[in-house]
Amino acid sequence: MVSLHDYVGREQSYVKHVFLESYLEALVHKTASRYPHIVYVDGFAGPWQSANEKLEDTSFGIALNALRRAKGSWKEKQRDVRMSAYLVERDPSAYQQLTSVPARYPDITIKTYNDDFLTVLSKILKDLPRDAFTFFLIDPKGWRIRLRALEALLARPSSEVIFNFMFDFINRAASIRDPAIATGLDELIPFGDWRRELEEGERSGSVTRGTRKTILVGSFGQSLKQLGKYDYVAETTVLRPLKDRPLYCLFYATRHPKGIEVFRDCQIAALREESRTRASTKVKHVATTSGQGEFFQSLHEMAPDELESFLQDQHIEAEKTLLELAPESPIFLTYEKLRAQVLARHVVRHPDVNKIAARLRHENRLLFPDWEKGKRVPQPGYRTQRN
Repeated sequence: MVSLHDYVGREQSYVKHVFLESYLEALVHKTASRYPHIVYVDGFAGPWQSANEKLEDTSFGIALNALRRAKGSWKEKQRDVRMSAYLVERDPSAYQQLTSVPARYPDITIKTYNDDFLTVLSKILKDLPRDAFTFFLIDPKGWRIRLRALEALLARPSSEVIFNFMFDFINRAASIRDPAIATGLDELIPFGDWRRELEEGERSGSVTRGTRKTILVGSFGQSLKQLGKYDYVAETTVLRPLKDRPLYCLFYATRHPKGIEVFRDCQIAALREESRTRASTKVKHVATTSGQGEFFQSLHEMAPDELESFLQDQHIEAEKTLLELAPESPIFLTYEKLRAQVLARHVVRHPDVNKIAARLRHENRLLFPDWEKGKRVPQPGYRTQRN
């Protein structure tokens, strides 16, 4: 399990790894029930700034432990699932540390590559077993990467991806006129009219921090969805430890409704951990710089919880989206697909969407012709209509 004491001075990485650990734990265990082989691919493995001698505070360390636990769990149920990992790192000194990893996980087939990820990608894709479910982590050290060069990866069937979109750096780069930087951004975000929207907004003075983020994040999500032909793309934002500003956005893409359900569960848990971690980090910072830690702590405890307020607003928006997306009778949409579309747009958990849908049925605003006696919430296969 990841531990905060391994992340002093890099609390944002702790939040990212809390999410990654909980997500991979759920992902690997669920997919191993259907697939005989699970593969984890890390295109920019590092390790970087690890404070744990076993490298358990790295993305690949978290992934390998998740693979090991799932393998052991299914083996107890008499199911033998193969687990593999492909780890790529270009930097020679970081790669030297990476070479020690395979020996620590003899129960997992691990291949390491001291090469540029885009250079070795075609070989990795060729080597991936056809019957394997593959999880790709794209977490480049910088922000520049040609998204179209990843199209074969993104479009691979039976796979999911998490992409670390370095928002803070990309946001600043979007206002720089240097041709090389402009080309890099166009390669990273190949779809969407984001540049024109930003320029028009800047001329009119209507662009705020929030709208800039909406424009850039929306266009990158569109690019990811289009190239990978994903049904659902969502993101979770990681803030700077001491400032209420986005540092990066973790994008998640899947083709399965269950995937987006698991993502939201893990996201909300990570957001709550981030809220606690940032509050503690701010108190420690104030105590160190001003000696007013106890006073600041008392103010923090009296302040409204911004995260819970945000989540309440998301519930309200989810209800609106349920009603907007449900087709008018006699046309229908299966509830599983409708719920997944709501989850892709809003930070809510699927049990909460179920409760909202059940209430809307009680209010006669949503119709479920297949509703069975004794059911308290709609079932995935139910036809859903708007009254």
